[in-house]
Amino acid sequence: MKNNVWSIGTIGGIIATAVLKLITFVLTLINLSTLTEIEYAVRFILYIPGKEMETMFWVIGILTNFSLGAIFGVLTAYLYRYTGKEDKYYKIAGIGVALWFFHLAIVPFLDPTVEKFSTASVAIEFYFSYLIWSFVASIIILKHLRFMDID
Repeated sequence: MKNNVWSIGTIGGIIATAVLKLITFVLTLINLSTLTEIEYAVRFILYIPGKEMETMFWVIGILTNFSLGAIFGVLTAYLYRYTGKEDKYYKIAGIGVALWFFHLAIVPFLDPTVEKFSTASVAIEFYFSYLIWSFVASIIILKHLRFMDID
């Protein structure tokens, strides 16, 4: 693979999103998940308050999640490209918290119809979900991204 920020960030973000979807799927199966990121995303993208999730809505939610995963993966890759590998665990935590804040504070502000989904249990669930996403994406990006030697 050509070692560039866009491709590594996209792949890292998509893989991290796939891992997150797998974890969320398992948590939903054992009734530990109250709301999936897929449903949250589709309710933000489409105006469907109170409607049951249909197959096409799930498809749109999955496409939205993986697209956002790729975008945030590229942004994460650029962060590491320009700030380096130092303090990676602080950066992983910071990325996870930034995504969590975006998801639970900014998205409901942009679309008040999703505000009713911002409960305490969803906030805790998404907090740990984004920390996991950030960890997986960062590990992939840090492993494959070529860093400039600054000396």
